[in-house]
Amino acid sequence: MKTKNKGSNFRMILISISGILVLCFGIITLRLVYLSSATKGDSIAKYDSPQSALLVLDIQNDTLGISEYGNTEPLMANINTAIEYANDSKMEIIYTKQEFTGNPLDSLITNGMYQADSDGADLYNELSIQSGNIFSKLRTDAFSVEFFENHLIKNEIDTLYIVGADASSCVYKTALGGINRGYRVIVLDDSIFSVKKDLLNKMLEKYQTKGIELTDIEDFIQTLETDL
Repeated sequence: MKTKNKGSNFRMILISISGILVLCFGIITLRLVYLSSATKGDSIAKYDSPQSALLVLDIQNDTLGISEYGNTEPLMANINTAIEYANDSKMEIIYTKQEFTGNPLDSLITNGMYQADSDGADLYNELSIQSGNIFSKLRTDAFSVEFFENHLIKNEIDTLYIVGADASSCVYKTALGGINRGYRVIVLDDSIFSVKKDLLNKMLEKYQTKGIELTDIEDFIQTLETDL
């Protein structure tokens, strides 16, 4: 009888543990979906004198510390070149920072990276900073930040050129957020970081199926010089 009770208790413990694990997995999954989803919003107005902006996504100390990126110097050179030319052309330049504010679950999911007020969350010290337009975001899509979206509307921006990190997450989801609102979105494909380098070309093909345009640093510079 005692053996039977022990077996029954053991099964109940296993069931309880399994239930807790399933619940934890569900909570983590829901949080990941929330953090990584592209947002939707109202379509932008038709401006009389629409402007363009260069959006620099998440070039932070923690970003440059990701070993999978390998040699980051060529990409950083392209990104800084894009920033310098945009600044010389009086184009609006906007920076974003990924920041998590003490939620233990977020810290677990991100392995402690991009914690608010940490050195890792600061913009990379070799990044060219040419404006004070710096927006912190919790989610991958910069359009999830109301102040960011309002800044675009206030400055009558309808075209975004995007550089930064990462091709499969923040760059892609922010680009989709822009497309969902009627922005023209152009990604500089030689100025974006990608952890999954072997899948980058396939990812860029996916961009185009979603209406996201591609260019490179050379064509970007040529466009700016033509508009001067």
